[in-house]
Amino acid sequence: MGFRPFVFNLAEEFGLKGYVSNDELGVVVLAQGQRAEDFFKEIHTRKPKSSEIIFSEIKEIELDEVFENFFIKPTEKDIVVDIPLTPDFATCESCETELFDENNPRYFYPFTTCTQCGPRYSITKKFPFERENTAIEVFTMCPNCLQEYQTPEDVRFHSQTNSCPNCGIQIWLKDNGGNEFKGSNKEVFEKLAKELSHGKIIAVKNTAGYLLMCDATNAEAVSELRKRKRRPTKPFAVLFSGIEEMKEYVEVSELQTQYFKSSESPIIVTKIKDKQDLAVDEVSPNMNTVGAMFPYSGTLKLISKTFGKPLVATSANFHGSPICSTTKEAENTLKTIADFFLNNTLEIQHPQDDSVIKFSPKNQQKIVFRRSRGFAPNYFFAEELSMLNKNKNKILCLGGDLKNTFAAVPNNHVYISEYIGDLANFETYERFEKTLKSYQKIFSFEPEIILSDLHPKYENRKIIKNMCPSAESAGHHKIQHHQAHFAAILGEKKLWNKEKVLGVVWDGIGFGKDTEIWGGEFFLYRNEEMERVSQLENFAWILGDKMSKTPKISALAVSGNDEALKEAFDKNEWKIYTQLIQKSEVKTSSMGRFFDAIAFILGYEKQIYFEGEAAMWLEKISQEAFENNHQPVDYLAGKNFENIPSKALFLRVLEEKIFGKDAGEIGLNFHYTLIKAIQKIAYRHFDKLSVTKDRHLAFSGGVWQNSLLVDLAIEVLSEKFSLYFHEKLSPNDENISFGQLNYYLNLKK
Repeated sequence: MGFRPFVFNLAEEFGLKGYVSNDELGVVVLAQGQRAEDFFKEIHTRKPKSSEIIFSEIKEIELDEVFENFFIKPTEKDIVVDIPLTPDFATCESCETELFDENNPRYFYPFTTCTQCGPRYSITKKFPFERENTAIEVFTMCPNCLQEYQTPEDVRFHSQTNSCPNCGIQIWLKDNGGNEFKGSNKEVFEKLAKELSHGKIIAVKNTAGYLLMCDATNAEAVSELRKRKRRPTKPFAVLFSGIEEMKEYVEVSELQTQYFKSSESPIIVTKIKDKQDLAVDEVSPNMNTVGAMFPYSGTLKLISKTFGKPLVATSANFHGSPICSTTKEAENTLKTIADFFLNNTLEIQHPQDDSVIKFSPKNQQKIVFRRSRGFAPNYFFAEELSMLNKNKNKILCLGGDLKNTFAAVPNNHVYISEYIGDLANFETYERFEKTLKSYQKIFSFEPEIILSDLHPKYENRKIIKNMCPSAESAGHHKIQHHQAHFAAILGEKKLWNKEKVLGVVWDGIGFGKDTEIWGGEFFLYRNEEMERVSQLENFAWILGDKMSKTPKISALAVSGNDEALKEAFDKNEWKIYTQLIQKSEVKTSSMGRFFDAIAFILGYEKQIYFEGEAAMWLEKISQEAFENNHQPVDYLAGKNFENIPSKALFLRVLEEKIFGKDAGEIGLNFHYTLIKAIQKIAYRHFDKLSVTKDRHLAFSGGVWQNSLLVDLAIEVLSEKFSLYFHEKLSPNDENISFGQLNYYLNLKK
């Protein structure tokens, strides 16, 4: 991130002599001169905007050597790294200007970078971040680039990613028949834009992996992409050329603009405006929101500016598989999807999907949907970790199987991997294994302790025997899924020092205890212990994944075989399902399946193709009622209960629908009722403990990606309770690995 060049120029300004270098702990500065203390303070004041100083000190040492000047000293080889890793940075405005300047040597060169921008983690083979440790190493700098690299006044002074069209990364365009288009970079992008305008689908190798792109205003092209990618309904992200074009199509707040223009530049889910030429139904079926993308790389800036209209930009894979990263892999895997391939000669080391966030409409509460490019793999937890991990154990946390991440503690830092995905997919599991091996290589890391989910059949359990045999027995600890969720929010918000915290952990499913599948839980943390104190009332769990994909089965299970649902099933289904529900010994408190059941009653009768699809539709219609100023009603008002009465609430919703009430208004009432239920349960438990102030409520689990639920929680609960939501991590299963670590370090063994 240009920290050493920054220190060099600052030292020159202060008239100091000595050097700046990387070592295993970060940046070390040896400076001789009269103004060292002022210099030290100024480092903190004027540090590069992308940098974060998590620890610093200044001390006087004895030194025999006398320096004649100040210089950047190369990093020693083979050091054991104990520093945060550098994530990828979005292209800065200065480099963007060069891309479109006809008189600049880097005109239409997509890999234009400087010390403040460009790929980092995605191209790194090992750390510290030096050119020789990256995929850029194979591109020898030409005389002009080398001069920039060696000139202190230049923005590319000691820029490890420095390159240009003469010495750097090459691009080429070819069709899926193997025919290559010849021409300059500008001509290649113009040809690509022409094919996009003809409705073609392009696989584009970006800095962290391939994207599939097509014209977002061409309904036929978007539909064809869905068909080829086998992605029937999950929304696509849309790439816009900049903020001004974005504002024509979607709602963009000042806060969102700041995030779009940040070094992380995530996709942001936001509301679609009534713009006729965007293929809304094909881009985001059944929704009124879309993931808006700012062109964060040189490649994306050149494509979007040359094409001049919004573009679908989605991870290049078949649905459920990991993002493609090599030319060979892309051309083999995507040959039935893409009409053309824009390839390049940069070897990606750590493929990453784009990060995705959202802000709740009313209170602008940040919600992370996917934490990956730009954010991964660091998590700034060093100070707490050093106090808790007193034995300096090397720890590996395997996370969950769905929306997997893993967390590694090879030193004094926590590294949470980028989003990896569903490990039930073989290729995704291979990506998980490859990424973990990369961490072992980078940090010379052999785990002494392994933390996993309680579920005995999770795919990531295989890794223990295959790669970490030393930790297979005594060093292996199993942590319950939802307790890990609760521990994740306690860790992120630094709540372990609070006397009492009530956790509301709602998600799809997780392996519980006593033949139960959990998913709608309340936990109380106190005295270094975590106790399950309340839940969503259990209902029958049948048919495994079929229940997760078929909302009417969830509805029938929650209802307890209510006859009012009979017409939704054929005779054979009704007979089989009602018998299974009646005989089921396995029960669940899954809030995710409860949302599916309510969605079915209110009109969502289709199959679920991706996790949370029915709940997202329910959120949409309920949000519309909220924005139309419908005053919500608590369906459980006046009722006393230990656990949220799922059947009673479901039947009330069913009754309202039968009476012809508006589905959106019923949905809003349902959301509101759940928040009021939290309020009742929280009052009861805090009153029982005689806690009259400092009442802390912490929220985790995938259901809390529902922005309406978050807004209602803030509206109803914030006056009497302190509320804590995830902001650095996703509330979904991506946080399980971090939660496992926190549980292990903080709770009594």
